[in-house]
Amino acid sequence: MSSASALAGILGLAVTSGVNLYLTVLAVGLAQRFHWISGLPPELGILGHPAILIVAALLFLIEFFADKIPFVTVLWDGIHTFVRPVGGALLALGAAGNLHPTLQVIALLAGGTIALGTHGGKMGFRLLAHTAPEPATHSLISVAEDLGVLGLLALAYSHPWVAIPVLLAIIVAAAITLPLLFRVLRFLLSALTGRLRAWFGQEDGARPPRWVGLVLLELDPAGGGEIVRAFARKVKGSPRLKAGFLVHCEGRWTFIHKGLFRPKVLGLNEESAAVVRVDRGLMWDALFFVREGRTQVFLIPKNWSGALDRHGIPSLGEPSERVPSH
Repeated sequence: MSSASALAGILGLAVTSGVNLYLTVLAVGLAQRFHWISGLPPELGILGHPAILIVAALLFLIEFFADKIPFVTVLWDGIHTFVRPVGGALLALGAAGNLHPTLQVIALLAGGTIALGTHGGKMGFRLLAHTAPEPATHSLISVAEDLGVLGLLALAYSHPWVAIPVLLAIIVAAAITLPLLFRVLRFLLSALTGRLRAWFGQEDGARPPRWVGLVLLELDPAGGGEIVRAFARKVKGSPRLKAGFLVHCEGRWTFIHKGLFRPKVLGLNEESAAVVRVDRGLMWDALFFVREGRTQVFLIPKNWSGALDRHGIPSLGEPSERVPSH
């Protein structure tokens, strides 16, 4: 195997493992068993063993269906944050089996990092796709991802010199999305704990951090405001899934979150009352504002739902109401 082929194999396995580890193992294993590709290191040859193919096929079938159900796919991807990078690292190590031990260690580390990056890009994109949480949209995305995995693997092992720049471009794009990955993970953790706290009757979450209280004093020195934990799903002036707090005081809503040097404050409505809606979900609620003619969407953990109820915000499908100022 040439150096270009080895590099293309390492990059290809690492990238595709972050998207769909089980399909990657199944595809390479079948290609090895039926001699569609040749010259693989012995460490990857084991993927063609019938037992590994059966296990990979079963796990791929489970993921095939889980990946097409809104919200289930987010939880599935969250669990696989700890699985896909390990799988990508091991596959990259196997692809480097014919190289010097030093290069094998580098391949192991790079494979895990690259798989984590592509996994993060997939997670972030999928969560953003919940703007349209119907199975048809997620099915199309899932099928496109699976076809992409097969296409990249075929390209890596048939035309390595073409595959290398393509894979490097994907890796650079995935690196750009890493901050989004950490925000996604933070949101998922908050959503899961919030759902559990709500089931056990622990409403309104925990006491907010001190910096939130200081900002609240600036906005409402009288101390009559209320805060709600929120994540910016689609908000002008805020990164996607940025964690922060919605503050309601003097009849106005404001979103505050940590900036680079100081807290950032975004006013959501300039009138004394604003038309807002809430979409009640199983794992979180979606709060909708209209700001500057554009819809702004926040995701609210379930243990903070009581704060929304106290403001009488109508759910989607209810008659339009204006939130009274307090």
